[in-house]
Amino acid sequence: MITINKSLFGTHNGQAVYQYTLQNANGFRVSVLNLGGTITEIAVKDKHNVLKNVVLGYAHLEDYIGNGAYNGATIGRTSGRIHNATFTIDGKTYHLFKNNGENSLHGGKEGFSSKLFEVKELANGLEMHYTSPDGEEGYPAKVDFKVIYTITEDNSLHIAYEAVADAKTYLNITNHSYFNLSGDMEMNGDTQVLQIAADNICELAEGLIPTGDYIAVKDTTFDLRKGKVIAEGIAEGHPQFEITRAYDHPFVLNHSGLNGAPQLVLHSPHSGITMEAYTTQRVAVIYTGNFLDDVPVFDKVCTAKEKPSKNPRFVGVAIEMQDFPDGINQPKFGVKPLEKGEVYKQETVYKFLIK
Repeated sequence: MITINKSLFGTHNGQAVYQYTLQNANGFRVSVLNLGGTITEIAVKDKHNVLKNVVLGYAHLEDYIGNGAYNGATIGRTSGRIHNATFTIDGKTYHLFKNNGENSLHGGKEGFSSKLFEVKELANGLEMHYTSPDGEEGYPAKVDFKVIYTITEDNSLHIAYEAVADAKTYLNITNHSYFNLSGDMEMNGDTQVLQIAADNICELAEGLIPTGDYIAVKDTTFDLRKGKVIAEGIAEGHPQFEITRAYDHPFVLNHSGLNGAPQLVLHSPHSGITMEAYTTQRVAVIYTGNFLDDVPVFDKVCTAKEKPSKNPRFVGVAIEMQDFPDGINQPKFGVKPLEKGEVYKQETVYKFLIK
């Protein structure tokens, strides 16, 4: 049986922010804020049957506000960077807020990650709703958006996105959780083994904007098809790392869908916890926390140890299941705008097990 607990987490702009905790009969639990649909905790039992938090989070609301790491947040209307903060639909150019140099990042100045969602409790999860008005952050059309979080008795978290617009527009939505499966940050995130079913990545130019071309992963540090310790991959190096410092790339998934083999597997030898990821999306953007030493120190939610003065670099890995970043500006990627009345629908499943 799935239980749901609601508690006050704080206030933002004079409005209450609540944390909702979903828990199954095994003790597996997921906590989500109505602010930005932000995942604050995923507690999983390790190989010693001890519950550990496997995502980076904070115990206090103020640490989430304006945090450039976007940890746990729903990202929209678009994920990643929009080149020059502009795109064109049917001959009309739309100008977005520039919050990353000359580019627009993760929905702009106040994207979905900063919005308070309406919440409806379900039998096994939550439905969170937000209406984005026409012109918000420069995007066209009014968009009715909802994100649905559900958990199952087999320790899986399902995240489903649905949206409908009243005019032609562009959407590319994801969740920005950072995973550290060692649990409670007992080991650094780069000790994890990452495996991705992807033969190609998107080449990035300065500013981390895709060029529209692919790089074949074969014989490079980006070949994660058989799995690789993240730290070893970073140490191998690549000319792309001169732009990104480490992994911060769109991996073009070989297949999409929730059935069959997972597109991505993450494993911690320390805890024995494995996460299998299944998605309907075409791309997994992998960001190894290359600048997490610059954001507020993450809390060990399940333990009460004294905080260090700063985060270690690579303390967690963000796995952003989405469509191609800046796809609206890159014809080679085959990204199409969302038509009026068309239903935007994507889903990602994270299944946790011991291996």
